[in-house]
Amino acid sequence: MTTLQLPDLARPDAGTTLISEWIVDTPDRQDRAGRALLGEWGELSVRFSPEAFLRLSCFASTDGRVLLSVAQWTSDEAHLAFVREHRAEMVGRIDREIPGIRRPGLVRYRLAHTVVPAGTSGDTTDVVVLAHAEREPPAHAARWAEATADRLRAAPPPGMGTAHVFVSEDGARGLLYAPVARANGVAGARPYRLLGAVAGPGAGADVGGRRIVSPIVPSGGIAWTRADRFRPVKEASRGNDSGVQ
Repeated sequence: MTTLQLPDLARPDAGTTLISEWIVDTPDRQDRAGRALLGEWGELSVRFSPEAFLRLSCFASTDGRVLLSVAQWTSDEAHLAFVREHRAEMVGRIDREIPGIRRPGLVRYRLAHTVVPAGTSGDTTDVVVLAHAEREPPAHAARWAEATADRLRAAPPPGMGTAHVFVSEDGARGLLYAPVARANGVAGARPYRLLGAVAGPGAGADVGGRRIVSPIVPSGGIAWTRADRFRPVKEASRGNDSGVQ
């Protein structure tokens, strides 16, 4: 299996981690949208060298329906300032090429816990579990994150790599990101493959004028995602697998 450069979600200079999904419906549209997104951010990274931009990692669901983006910036303020100036034009170009993309929205996360199982080495596959708080006190998301990290420390799934547990900036959602060695490491998970990544101006080598960390590949690193309705801590392990947000 090809080892791809997965994002380091615990890097100390990342003040915010941004998670978003684009619903594209077909494998062809997914491939075109992924290439377009990576290309646009590659160009922006080279042309404007935004120092606060660290990395954008792009994953594709194996059913061909969804594009998942994981972006790392030094701060939300720097990201917002940059996208206010450049996002509309960039998205407009992508939408003219692939019309009809549905974007449920972006969520801003903060790293709450990192769990490193004994014997963990390199990560080649990712599992991302999303847990949403709905009409619950925000403090419950932080408790869910702590309980999830404690559970993983006590009994990590076989083959799990370094796991990261996040809480959204508004305190309403939790996110578990955990590389695993095989697809059945997390029950009900949806498989994703890593398409590629774009590094910020301070990292990565230029490839064809773009800072591409991992180019689009036909196969290799696999990631899985499962969206769960948020429940109180005592029920957190019985999430309702509801697919895409």
